[in-house]
Amino acid sequence: MELPGKQPGLPLAERVAGLITAGLEKGRIGVEQVSSQLNMSRYTLHKRLREENLTFAALLEQVRREQALRYLGDGNRTLVEIAELLGFSELSAFSRAFKRWMGTPPGEFRLLRDSLSAGSAGAAQ
Repeated sequence: MELPGKQPGLPLAERVAGLITAGLEKGRIGVEQVSSQLNMSRYTLHKRLREENLTFAALLEQVRREQALRYLGDGNRTLVEIAELLGFSELSAFSRAFKRWMGTPPGEFRLLRDSLSAGSAGAAQ
């Protein structure tokens, strides 16, 4: 399987997002690691992302948000584990970010999602 950042046909933003996703799965990820994997300087990466009206920070946040929603769907993962998987230093930092993204803390979001799922499952019977 080819690495996400090594697919030159993909737009840079998609390649960077793929490398961020892969990096988060292995631990923390930063702009230095991604730019190195793309064989370009940090400055060049920032410049090329800016040409696409993006920033590394915005892509990192987007990937974290998407991953958080996916991980919250897995009822076996604790909020602390999710925070660690997303590269947050503490649960409180993850909770603040999630509330900014979704308007509700992750624990409440999970409870609401679970109760809606249970309600729709009961209605389907």
